[in-house]
Amino acid sequence: MFKIPDRVADLFGDHATRAELHGALLAANQVQDYEQKYLEDGPFSEIARIAYQRLKDFDRSTLSADQRELVAGAKALSHRLITSGYAIDVAAKADEHAVDDWPELLAFVQRKCAARLELPDHEGWERCYTHIVDRAETALQPGRPTEDRDAGYAVLRHFASFFSRDAGYERRWFIQVPDTA
Repeated sequence: MFKIPDRVADLFGDHATRAELHGALLAANQVQDYEQKYLEDGPFSEIARIAYQRLKDFDRSTLSADQRELVAGAKALSHRLITSGYAIDVAAKADEHAVDDWPELLAFVQRKCAARLELPDHEGWERCYTHIVDRAETALQPGRPTEDRDAGYAVLRHFASFFSRDAGYERRWFIQVPDTA
């Protein structure tokens, strides 16, 4: 059977993240019976898609504070996992690769994400920042496979593009990524 590589899973997927997304769906009572199998052992990107589709319009007001935070984090994380996958795909199709300015790009993204955390109602942005940006940084380290480095760079460009009008943003970092439907 033909298997499509799941670059999002390769860089960002692990048992803890899978369990976090599943736990948020359970806390929100948003698990459909037919999806249970996917959530347990399906492709990681499919788990992110299911989590985002179920949580994007969910009203968290009836949940406890801990559950609201869990669901907000899972919603934001699943959304940005999906769009990070799009960024990886867009960069790969355009034959774009990691370049030597990645430490500057990383510093810009870290600085902007940290500032965003100080804003009220950041709705789970911290979870995206701590998980996706940290894993993209790891992927860019010397000695990592070129494919990982290219994917990590594409994801950082994607995050930088959120701040494209801010001082310090370099136009060469822009990447056009579709949003989730």
